[in-house]
Amino acid sequence: MASSQQQQQYGSFGQYQQQQNVEWYSSGTPGAAMGNMSSGGMYGPNLHPQAAPYNPAQYAYSGGGVGGEYGTFDEDAPLLEELGIDVPAILHRIKSILTFRFSETDADSLDLGGPIIFMSIFAMAHLLVGKLHFGYILGWMVVGSVLLWFILSSIASGNDETGEEGRKLDLYSCCSIVGYSLIPLVIHAMLSLMFPRRSIVTIVIAIIAVFWAAITASKLFILRSRLLRGQMLVVTYPCILMYTAFALLTLY
Repeated sequence: MASSQQQQQYGSFGQYQQQQNVEWYSSGTPGAAMGNMSSGGMYGPNLHPQAAPYNPAQYAYSGGGVGGEYGTFDEDAPLLEELGIDVPAILHRIKSILTFRFSETDADSLDLGGPIIFMSIFAMAHLLVGKLHFGYILGWMVVGSVLLWFILSSIASGNDETGEEGRKLDLYSCCSIVGYSLIPLVIHAMLSLMFPRRSIVTIVIAIIAVFWAAITASKLFILRSRLLRGQMLVVTYPCILMYTAFALLTLY
């Protein structure tokens, strides 16, 4: 009697389990056969909830936080400005050198963008005649600037005993002035492409370019440092020696 009751119990349980499996696969929801699982049944919430539709707005940056909204490319500074290259200032200094009209602004806010451009043009003019002088030009420029800075700083320190206040010449401004004053020699190197080397015409142009560059550099040095005022010839002499080396590099 007891065994028949157990068989009926197990048989009904098997039928219930088969019905449960049919409902499981037909509904596609694990909790369909056991009631609404979202209402907190035996097995908790649905094991495989349906994915919500994609909404791009929920991933958008709201602009919160310390930095606020991200900037756009239109708000970024130009590349030349980020590199510290002021094209209008470079053109203004070129005009001042070509016209011999110097002002206090020409000696202020000096940069190395212009000198690098002029040294590159100077080296390219040499390369057009088969002379690879990039290393020589850069090396002589650095060594010459350091020597001029040491000499002019010694002269300025000797004049500092008078009590006159003025800006002291630093190495950065010295390199910039030497590079900008190289413009006459760049013109000489370009003109040498049209005339035979070591001819009378190129030699005369070289002499003019050397004195032009030396006088330009000395005036800019004096405008930069007031302690060098009254020392025009003393400042010009080492400049002539340095720019003569660049002129000989073009001739030979």
